[in-house]
Amino acid sequence: MATISSKIFSVAEHTPEDAEHRATRRFLVNPECLKTFKLSAGEVVAVFSLDNLDTASFSVGLLWPDSELEKDVISVTRSHVMTAGLTLGGHAMICPLSGNVPSGVPALRQVQGAGIVRVTVKTKGKHAKGPKLSDGNPRDWLTLLVKEELVDLKYITSKQKFSLEYEGNVILFGVDAISSQSHDKGASKDLVSQLDGLKIDHVPQIWIVGWDTTVVILPADTLKPSEPVKLTDTDPYAAVGGLDKQISQIRDLIDFPLTRPDLFRYFGLKPPRGVLLHGPPGTGKTHLARAIASSTSSSIIVVNGPELSSAYHGETESRLRAVFAEAHAKSPCIIILDEVDALCPKREDGPGGEVEKRVVATLLTLMDGVQDDSTDARRVVVVATTNRPNSIDPALRRPGRFDREIEIGVPDAEARLSILRVILSKTPHSLSEGDLGTVAFSAHGYVGADLSAVVREAGTIAIKRWMTAQAADPAASPGSKPELTTADLLSSLPSVRPSALRSVFLDAAPVKYSDIGGQHHVIQKLKEAVEWPLKHPEAFARLGVGAPKGVLLYGPPGCSKTLLVRACATESAINFVAVKGPELLNKFVGESERAVRETFRKARAAAPCIIFFDEIDALAVSRSSTSSSDGGPSEGVLTTLLNEMDGVQESLGVTVVAATNRPDVIDSALMRPGRLDRLVYVGPPDLRGREEILRIRLSKMSVDPVIDIPEIALLTEGCSGAEVVSMCQEAALLTMKDDINAPFVPQHAFITATKGTKRQITPGVIRKFHQWRDSTGLQS
Repeated sequence: MATISSKIFSVAEHTPEDAEHRATRRFLVNPECLKTFKLSAGEVVAVFSLDNLDTASFSVGLLWPDSELEKDVISVTRSHVMTAGLTLGGHAMICPLSGNVPSGVPALRQVQGAGIVRVTVKTKGKHAKGPKLSDGNPRDWLTLLVKEELVDLKYITSKQKFSLEYEGNVILFGVDAISSQSHDKGASKDLVSQLDGLKIDHVPQIWIVGWDTTVVILPADTLKPSEPVKLTDTDPYAAVGGLDKQISQIRDLIDFPLTRPDLFRYFGLKPPRGVLLHGPPGTGKTHLARAIASSTSSSIIVVNGPELSSAYHGETESRLRAVFAEAHAKSPCIIILDEVDALCPKREDGPGGEVEKRVVATLLTLMDGVQDDSTDARRVVVVATTNRPNSIDPALRRPGRFDREIEIGVPDAEARLSILRVILSKTPHSLSEGDLGTVAFSAHGYVGADLSAVVREAGTIAIKRWMTAQAADPAASPGSKPELTTADLLSSLPSVRPSALRSVFLDAAPVKYSDIGGQHHVIQKLKEAVEWPLKHPEAFARLGVGAPKGVLLYGPPGCSKTLLVRACATESAINFVAVKGPELLNKFVGESERAVRETFRKARAAAPCIIFFDEIDALAVSRSSTSSSDGGPSEGVLTTLLNEMDGVQESLGVTVVAATNRPDVIDSALMRPGRLDRLVYVGPPDLRGREEILRIRLSKMSVDPVIDIPEIALLTEGCSGAEVVSMCQEAALLTMKDDINAPFVPQHAFITATKGTKRQITPGVIRKFHQWRDSTGLQS
């Protein structure tokens, strides 16, 4: 069966109407031709010239029927004539790109999306004066016209040519290079762009241009063909780190309506009216809002929520209307409402009065009621920021007002690395990429403002070190300059606490596992539950399992349960929230449950995080043991705790560690898998453990050089770790009682102190814990 590739066409040229931009990509042929060769309208084909026999030059477009053409005529636009090297009245061949294609012709399945297209200005004739491109702004009108032309063509090659009329001049353009990367990271141009035309048997590449493609216009001969495509250094979003996903959403939502409102009118679409940026304090909401205004070359009006408030009737609404009137006059304009929750609180059951209700109604009218017949109003976008999105009136949170709500959350390790790169871009430092990754991984829960404060503290340390060195030896290195080091950043991390945890942070001395003796099996279980998910996430993902949700440490008093958790937080270097069981209880109804929810909310915001519930038996009393029908005041707290640990909202990155010496009174629902997965018994140390505790404690004391630690350990049989430490304290006091100027604590003082130490852990207490463990079927 004959194909259309075997038919020879005569070339004609047509000019598409301005109302039909897509006609630029169309190859017009007679409808009978489509029927004969069983092709459909819109078929993607390549057109080759048969006059110069250069198969490397072709143009790609869509077949389209035109009943006014002869059966052997194909009509193309000027761009395709120049690209394929066609001559009017000459001969051309059509080759479909779907299915099997001849050798040397690219197939449709090999088409790639163009990320960056570099276009060179080619001057030709007296009407082809090159445009003025000295401003270096990629969003000027000529760039937008070129981008629109390429989008209309849709399918382009590395030899694409086209012309535009700009300011009365006809400008010829040629594609210089095409890359599939949407962001240049120092890589060279795509291999096709480098080798196209150098290899005889090389198959050319076809690219698709969309609105997300970056177009760079360069004057003729300013760059060599081997130079890579580079984005402009003046991109305002380059100063915003760790928010690539949010920036991508904002570009689609705001950039196009402000820069090309005609396209929205062409499709009959209403541009977005507003965007709500919400998230914890310090994550970069206001910074991102200002970058939005800079990226679109729009005017900007910054309004802090409380500054519009007035004590006089109607003046607040008048000021708000004046802000929008000014924005319309400066169109295109972006209005930034910072802390919008102070300006527009909830009208129903909210803290606001009549003034706030009128302000909310005024803002609703301004955002939703005045855009019908005003072109300028369509080019005003409201960007609001808040860290309390649920406090805003619900009427604002719908399409037509705030069309999109974008969360600016606490950055993860990769986002923190990006933020540190931006902050340190103008700071002299000696940190490698690996050093930055180490600092970013250690800064769990830190937001952008926290990291900026860390760099400032580190800079202060570096300056003080350099000034000290200069004062000590001015002639040593006269040309040296201060610079940041990895040690400066790591040492400044503890001095800046994460913003999300400052209200619940307890300043406690760091404790290491090496400071605890006789509890090696408990330490290993804590490492498995807390450290392994952080240090070996690939192992959990490979095996298809999740991290443990919680650990319960139970045992007699004084056996280092609280100390073990503090050491776990220190060794794992993750955020730590300590909650004493009774402190959450409140006499007011619902306040205790709210405190539990708030604790988990802060921990999720600063994940990965450990929540430590000390004396959890005060909160999680078994519901079956309560005497009253309503379950007592702690039942609501227990229910909230169960829901937060394993409810509808998953607590990713939050590990709950609880400690108790009364495990028998804790509700069984709390100790099931998914909540407190691992129940670990922390008992009194054995002989070997007591020796280890004594060595650790005596290493910090002045004692007899020939002291017999095994003998002392034998005499402390039945003592807990706390009682062993208390015995050492008592021995030192006995020594001072005998001789206040004694150089060290002698052996006999320890022996005397062991005889006076009271043993609170009796065999009956141990038997009680063993019986409970056996009754629950536990092995540890």
